[in-house]
Amino acid sequence: MEETPKTSRTWIDRLSLRVRQALYVGVTYFVLLVICMLAIAPEQYDLAVGDVAPKTITASKDIVDEITTERRRQAAADAVSPVYYKDDTIADTVLSDMEAIFSELRAVRELGTQIRALWTESGDSFTEDDYEQASGLLTRLTLSSYQLRTLMNTGETDFEALYQSLLSATRTTLVSTITEGQINDAISNIQQIVAYNTRTDLWYNIAIPTLRACLQPNMLIDQEATEENRQKAMDAVEPTVYKQDQNIVVKGDRVSAEQIAVLESLGLLRGNSFDGWLYVGAAVVLALILGAVFLFTAMFAPELYTAGLSTLVLLIAGVLTIMLSLLIGRYISVSAMPVVLAAMLVVNLMGVKPAIVINAATALLITFLTVKGTGLVTSQMLSVLLMTAIGGTTAIFLLRRNPTRVFVLVTGLIVGLIDAVVLVCISLLTTSGGSNLLTVGGHAVLGAFVSAVLCVGLQPMLESAFNLVTPGKLIELSNPNQPLLRRLMIETPGTYHHSMVVANLAEAAAEAVGANALLARVGAYYHDIGKLVRPVYFKENQMGENPHDKTDPRVSTAILTEHTRDGVELAKKHHLPEPIIDMIRQHHGDTPVMYFYAKAVKQLGEENVDLSEFRYDGPKPQTSEAAILMLSDTVEAAVRSIPEPTQEKISAMIRKLVRGKMEDGQLDECTLTFRDIDSICAAFETVLQGVFHERIEYPSVDLRRAQRHSQQRQAKNAAEPKQESKLEEKKEAQAAAGGAPGEKA
Repeated sequence: MEETPKTSRTWIDRLSLRVRQALYVGVTYFVLLVICMLAIAPEQYDLAVGDVAPKTITASKDIVDEITTERRRQAAADAVSPVYYKDDTIADTVLSDMEAIFSELRAVRELGTQIRALWTESGDSFTEDDYEQASGLLTRLTLSSYQLRTLMNTGETDFEALYQSLLSATRTTLVSTITEGQINDAISNIQQIVAYNTRTDLWYNIAIPTLRACLQPNMLIDQEATEENRQKAMDAVEPTVYKQDQNIVVKGDRVSAEQIAVLESLGLLRGNSFDGWLYVGAAVVLALILGAVFLFTAMFAPELYTAGLSTLVLLIAGVLTIMLSLLIGRYISVSAMPVVLAAMLVVNLMGVKPAIVINAATALLITFLTVKGTGLVTSQMLSVLLMTAIGGTTAIFLLRRNPTRVFVLVTGLIVGLIDAVVLVCISLLTTSGGSNLLTVGGHAVLGAFVSAVLCVGLQPMLESAFNLVTPGKLIELSNPNQPLLRRLMIETPGTYHHSMVVANLAEAAAEAVGANALLARVGAYYHDIGKLVRPVYFKENQMGENPHDKTDPRVSTAILTEHTRDGVELAKKHHLPEPIIDMIRQHHGDTPVMYFYAKAVKQLGEENVDLSEFRYDGPKPQTSEAAILMLSDTVEAAVRSIPEPTQEKISAMIRKLVRGKMEDGQLDECTLTFRDIDSICAAFETVLQGVFHERIEYPSVDLRRAQRHSQQRQAKNAAEPKQESKLEEKKEAQAAAGGAPGEKA
C-alpha cells in the first residue's frame, strides 16, 4: 500500500517531463518557423501588363518562364515534318469511285441528249424540272444548274474523251502518290495532263467536281509517329529560366505578360500571388535541421532534455543570434553577422556541451536562412558556415575555463581575426580580385567583437532571469562578504571553518574526477548554512556545555537533521541557484545519525529503536558534485576527531568512511565510478595530510636572560674597535722612526 503513491508520482513526473520536452520542441520550431518565414518572404509589387516597372525586380529563386518556354516548345513542335505511310488500297478505291461517278454523269448526259431531241427549232432550253430530274440521277456528286447544263449539252465524244483522259491521269497520279493535305496539288497535276485536250467549261464544271468527290490521298500521315516526333522536339527545348538574382523586370521598362506570369509564380505580386512551395520547402528543411539537432543533443548532451527552465536559455540565445545575424546580414554585410553570440553566451551560462549543441544549430540555421546563389556550395554559404563553426568552436575553447568579462572581449577579438582569415581565404578562392579583402576582414572582426560586447551585456540579465549557476555567479557567491557567508563567519565560526576545509576537499576531489570544481567549492561554502538557525546544537560551535547531553536522542536527531531543511529555506530566501540548493538538500542523503542511534540503543535497547527514525530526509546525491560534498563533509568531521593523526591513520579513516557510504547506498544515484572513488580518496589524503602535517616541538626559552646576554655582547663588540685603532697608531710611529718593530738589520 505504501508503494502506490511513489509509483504514481514517478509516472506523473515522467509524463510531465515528456510534455515539457514536447513543449520546448514545439515552441522552438514555431519561433524559428516565424523567423524563417519573415526572412524568406519576398517583397511584393502592384503591377499589371503594360505598367512601367518602378524598380528593377530580381528573381528570389530559380524560376521557369512558363509562357516563353511553352511558346518555344510549340514552335519546335510545329517545325516537325509529318511522318507518312502509303496505303495501297486507296488507288483502287479512287478509281472505282471515279467509274461509279462517271456512270451517273453518263446517265445525266444521255438525259440531256433525250431532252434536247424534243426541243423545237425555236431553241428551247432546259427547265428547272429537267435539272431536278438530272440531279436525281446523281448520288455521289452534287452539281449546280449551270454545271448540269454543261454536262447535258456535252457530246458523247467529248464526254468519253474526258472520262478516258481523267481516269488515266488519276491512275498516273496515284502511282506517284498523293500526300495527305495536298489534294489541290494533285488536282493541279492532273489538270496539266488533261486540260490541254479538254474544253475549259467541261474541266471546271465536270472534271474538278468529280476529282474532288473521289480523289483521296494514298500517302497518309502517321499520327502516332508524328506526335512522338513533335513531343521529342518539345522535350528537347530547354526551359527558359530566370536564375536567382537575375533581373526579371528592369526599372523603367514596360511589364510584359510573360514577366507578370513569372512574378506571380514567385509570389512577388500583391493580391492572390503566393509562392506556397517556398514556405513548404522552408518548413520541411527547418524541421529536418531541428530533428538533426535534437538527435545530436540526444547522443552528445542528453542532460539538456531534463535541464528544466534553463533549457529556454538555449532557445533565447539561438533565436537572438539568428535574428541579429539576419538583420545585420541584410542591411550591413554577411561578414559582420554576430554568429558566435550564442556559443559565447551558452558556454558562460551553461557549459561546454550545451554551447557545442547551440553552435551547431545556429551554424545550420543561419546558413540555411542566408543562402544565396544556385551552385552546390556558394561562397556566401561557405562563409557563414565556416564563420559559425570555426569561430564558435574557438570561442567555446577559449571561454570554457575563463569566463571573465575582459577575457570575453579578448576572445571576441581573437575570434574576429580567425573569421577574417577564413573569409579572406574564401574570397581568394572564389573571386579573381582582392580589392574588398580589407573590408571583408574588418567586418568579420566587427561582427565577432559585437558578439562579445552583447555577451557581456546579456549574460548578467540571463543569469538573473533564470538563476543560472555560471562561473561568474559562483565567483560572486564565494565572496566572504556575501550575507550568508558573513553570518556564518560571525555567528557560527566553527561551522565556517569546517565549511572552508570541506570546500578545499571538495574542490580537490572534483578536479581529480573532472567534475565542476568551482561548483563543488561554493556548494561546500553553503552546505551547512542551516546551522545558523540553532548553532549551539552543533559540536563545532559549542564552547561549554553540550545541550544534547540533556536531550532525548530522538529530539537531538530531529534537531540535527533539520539543518538541511533549514538550509534549503535560507538558500531559497537568498535566491541561491538551484544546484546549490540541491547540494544543501542532498549532502547528507538519507544517512543515519549513528551517534544518537547508538545513544538511543544504549538507553532503550536495540529492539525498541527503529533506525529509520534516525536518518536524514534525503534525497541521495544526484550529481557528482553533491556526492563529493557528502564525502568531503563526512571525511573532514571524522578525521578531525583522530587523536595524533598520521598519514596511515588518515588514509585508513578516509577509505573506511567512503566504503561505509557506498555500502549504505548513498552513492547509488550519482554518476561516480569506482575509479572516481579512488581518485577522490587520493585527493582527500593529499589535502588532509597538508592540514594535519607533523609539526616540530618548540623548546621553552627564557627571553629575559637571552636579552641580557644579547646586550652584554653588543657592549663588548663596541669596545673592540677602540683597541684596534690604538695598535694601528703605534705601528705607524715605529715605521716613521726607522722600521717596523722586530725588523732585522
